[in-house]
Amino acid sequence: MSTDLQWLLVRDNNSFMVKRGPSVGRIFSKESGNLRNIHSEKFSGLANSKTVHIVDSANGIQIVSRKQKATPFAVSGASSTGVIRSRTGSRRALGIVAVTASKKAGRPDLRTAALARVSALLAAQKEPKPAPAKKSPRSKKSKTASVPVAQRKSKAAAADDDDDLPDLV
Repeated sequence: MSTDLQWLLVRDNNSFMVKRGPSVGRIFSKESGNLRNIHSEKFSGLANSKTVHIVDSANGIQIVSRKQKATPFAVSGASSTGVIRSRTGSRRALGIVAVTASKKAGRPDLRTAALARVSALLAAQKEPKPAPAKKSPRSKKSKTASVPVAQRKSKAAAADDDDDLPDLV
């Protein structure tokens, strides 16, 4: 069955469509192989024979693509699975995904969508940096300026507590 006929059958209703009301205006899709999650023929993982599926996994980022020379009857042997480890680095990961989408999967039109998906996954995997430690002031004047006035007065009053005692000397 041709991909155009498959899209005509699937486009109006399928279980992966996400309609969020008229205010959003777009119809989204949650099918595997849809890189942008947009309900369109170009990005559809159901209607296209050549698909690229990029997902986050425990080992890193998993890329599943359909082999170009696979027969339509092959199911398990028709897909190629690769994992990009999390410690690989972003530049290398983007290069691997660009080659996989363009050449191995045979979909050069999905190259930018695949790069955007991998960039988002890499950013989500990155741990946030801790907040930098607040620097303490170095000069005496700035140290006293940073202490609130109420605390300065209470310190001065605590130092003068011996005034009510008589001097014995």
